[in-house]
Amino acid sequence: MTAPHSDFPVILVEDDEDLREAIGVTLRLNHIEFVTHQRAETVLPLLQPGLKTVIITDYRLPGMNGLDLLRLATKEIPDLPVIVMTAFADAKLAVEALKAGARDFLIKPFVPDQLIEIITRYRAPQLASAKTEPQALAPTAKETPEPSHRPAPEIIAVDTAMIHTLARCERVAKTDTSVLITGGSGVGKEIIAHHIHLTSKRAAGPYVALNCAAIPDTLLESILFGHEKGSFTGATKSQSGKFEQADGGTLFLDEIGEMPAPLQAKLLRVLQDKLVERLGSPEPIKVDVRIIAATNRNLEEQVKEGRFREDLYFRLAVFPIHIPELHKRAGDILPLAEFFLKRYRLNIGRDDLVLGSTALAVLPTYHWPGNVRELENIIQRAVLLCDGDAIEAEHLEISPLASSNASGSSLQSRENPQNGTNIASNSMTQPNVVGSASDMNSVEREHILKVLAQVGGSRSKAVQILGISERALRYKLKSYKEAGFEVDK
Repeated sequence: MTAPHSDFPVILVEDDEDLREAIGVTLRLNHIEFVTHQRAETVLPLLQPGLKTVIITDYRLPGMNGLDLLRLATKEIPDLPVIVMTAFADAKLAVEALKAGARDFLIKPFVPDQLIEIITRYRAPQLASAKTEPQALAPTAKETPEPSHRPAPEIIAVDTAMIHTLARCERVAKTDTSVLITGGSGVGKEIIAHHIHLTSKRAAGPYVALNCAAIPDTLLESILFGHEKGSFTGATKSQSGKFEQADGGTLFLDEIGEMPAPLQAKLLRVLQDKLVERLGSPEPIKVDVRIIAATNRNLEEQVKEGRFREDLYFRLAVFPIHIPELHKRAGDILPLAEFFLKRYRLNIGRDDLVLGSTALAVLPTYHWPGNVRELENIIQRAVLLCDGDAIEAEHLEISPLASSNASGSSLQSRENPQNGTNIASNSMTQPNVVGSASDMNSVEREHILKVLAQVGGSRSKAVQILGISERALRYKLKSYKEAGFEVDK
């Protein structure tokens, strides 16, 4: 549903043209009106009392930087939500931004849902207050829980493996049972978490998401549990944490395996007692929150290695849900591709654009190391590369190194053992495999190194194509280097 005209536009300040357009696509897809600026200086005349907006600003800008804009904006309009973005996971910068009044701190690259969740959280209260008289006070979160304003995610489930996963979601959704979602990077864990919330009895309450790996350890406790004014240097006002913000609803803790040990103990106490203590306050605050956690790590192994608390693991994993990797739900590949094509062709006004026969033949044969996120990225790129009426194989730019002839692929069971024909793709010819790969790890390694070489060694570009996090890429490259493979280009 398109945002009503009375809704104020979000202000996006980003000098990088590609990133500005990418964020703009995300906002348009979620029906959020916005205006863009390339410099902070052009925003300053807008900072007048009564301004209703959410500012999303990059830290590094030509001229005035994002922190300077943040300070001036919050000085003129103390309650104005400002979100600072940066490509560098700098704890000192994050502390400085939050001390200066930033509502959130986003480390690039971030997933679109993370940005939309933040915007809707801070935008909804302003919309509510904008409809009241100037002297009226908006109800507090305790009196009226903030509803989940985000649109329901559309889930494609044609393959039996994914249908089984959704059946488990429906079974647990109506309860308050803690859920642990597992699966590789890019499979859609956050979408499943939001789906569980929207089909639960808490659907009218807030849905709050936190990526535990995206926040510096020094800030995570304050962001999760909140703090009181004066509790640490620069804490000029009290701030509620994610637990309080999610009261009456659902708190989604992504990448829970990255949470440091001291916070694991405090999180366990909150889950047991349903009480939160802000930093600097001895007074406990009662919260009613349903926890959904997610990880792409093997938490059982981390428990054995002493890196994750066993008691916390059992508290979180009361009802585990595993999302299969995309190559293990091969029946969903083409429906997902069609879904993403429909989404991105609308952005450029090309409703007649379709998937051609060669693209339809190649897509099911690819291994998809980046899962659904990689598929979305490839379709989005293909829409931009295609000048004709049909997207063909060359527009996908899929490396044949990652085709699914390797052992372990879900397509392997579909091959006719007598003649090797892939009966799942109507006998269409598979692309030739360049080189050999003895297992899925080697297929993934070859694909990642190939992509990295194609982008001249740029890791930021590589993660966008691969659909994995920068942290995951660093880990994989480190393991490749230790195994004797040439990594640095």
